[in-house]
Amino acid sequence: MAEAQSLRVEAGECMTLSPDSERFKHTYRQVRPRSAEEVREVLGLSPEATKALRENGVCRYDSAVPAATADAADLDSEDSEIRAAARQSTHAAFKAYVYGTAAASLEYLTPVFDRYLDINKAVLNIATFGDIEVMDGATLTISPSTQAVLANKITIHRTGRIVCGGSTTFRITALEGIRPGRVSKPVTTAVTAAAARRKQ
Repeated sequence: MAEAQSLRVEAGECMTLSPDSERFKHTYRQVRPRSAEEVREVLGLSPEATKALRENGVCRYDSAVPAATADAADLDSEDSEIRAAARQSTHAAFKAYVYGTAAASLEYLTPVFDRYLDINKAVLNIATFGDIEVMDGATLTISPSTQAVLANKITIHRTGRIVCGGSTTFRITALEGIRPGRVSKPVTTAVTAAAARRKQ
């Protein structure tokens, strides 16, 4: 397998990472998950990563377990209101299962989650790079259609930013230069690092 290319966003440059981009589509692979457990394995955070990032002041997404959950049959109900409510509550519970710390308490819902994935024909778009460097004044926007970014090290220089348009998991070995405001999370951003270190 060829070595993953590195990505450098030059000073003042604005760049969008998307599977639809001619420039970046070769860096993506698609995963069609067959189970909720597979999604969690790809997008969820490890305890080690959570601890490392909290020590560096990076907040992670941790959804509350919804008060009400649905039956798998309700996802296909002929009643549009029941169907819509079931899919909405399942979506919320699924996010808690994938990104949160209460996965064990939601395992009884995996048949519902699996049916939800099947209905939605879920596809995970995963981009792979060597290192990623965002220079001063540069902005790297991660498209909503990018579910995960795998990389060695991410370095964000003083006024550089990474903006996530959707739920994106970063699986990286090191994170440098991160401070509040440098990673924007308009929806949900989960950042995973085997070793995150802060460099001012």
